Amino acid sequence: METSQARVVLSELVGDPRLVLVTGKGGVGKSSIARLIALIAQAGGLKPLLVLFDEFGGESDGVEQVILLPDAVMLEYLETHGFGPLAQRLLKSGVIDAVSTAIPGIRDLLVLAKIKQLVKSEIYDLVLVDAPASGHLLSLLSSPAGLSAIASDGPVAQQSADVIDLLRDQELTGVVLVTLPEETPVQETTEVYTHLTTSLATHVLSCIVNRMPAMVDLRDDLAFGSAEQRANYYLASRANFARVQAHAVRERLPIPTFQLPYVEQASQPTQAAQSLYDQTDTWRMFG
Repeated sequence: METSQARVVLSELVGDPRLVLVTGKGGVGKSSIARLIALIAQAGGLKPLLVLFDEFGGESDGVEQVILLPDAVMLEYLETHGFGPLAQRLLKSGVIDAVSTAIPGIRDLLVLAKIKQLVKSEIYDLVLVDAPASGHLLSLLSSPAGLSAIASDGPVAQQSADVIDLLRDQELTGVVLVTLPEETPVQETTEVYTHLTTSLATHVLSCIVNRMPAMVDLRDDLAFGSAEQRANYYLASRANFARVQAHAVRERLPIPTFQLPYVEQASQPTQAAQSLYDQTDTWRMFG
């Protein structure tokens, strides 16, 4: 993909933020989409960073990535705030777990604060977060407000305020929703969009309807009841149902919507992202 084309595609997908969180119901392919956006940004001459919350977001494919595990983030926080050699012992002794239990949301806050640090470092043009599944993401993004309500002063209060400012800055931060052309994922995506934009005042950039099946027309030249006729009927019905669900997304969400095709190895983020990247010309955009 040429640099100029990549910049256009990236602008259509996410606009021009510094932080993009990619989320969706479990199993919709959000990890593939996060990696795909990183590939497009890199092709456009930008320096992206892909942030993972576990080791299962795919192998490195030339895009720089970092894995943020809550315990490791908390350990780093302790080490940089004067605990030094005690940090590892505190973690192994269970003291950290006790603190986390006593202060619900502190782990989530520290992870978000680390993401904020990566964004503010200005080392990267775009920080892409392969965020948790949408239900967990809502809890994650709610943690700063919850902590700020119980901590009116001190470092926790300041971190909470800084993270809230970043998440609500619509020029810097946005969310990309990923769904499938199926009833349950579409319904959940609609609910997540409403919660993000109202309760959390977070900017939603676009919605990706992933794994659209190939369009198949009903054929009238096949013998009724034959294996070929039954297969054609099934595939055509499936494709039509997917079209209906994709249309429902466009009707419900006032944001740009993209339809991306089903690709081989869809469950493997690195391979799926590369296949989608190679098929950019087949995408359909609405909005």
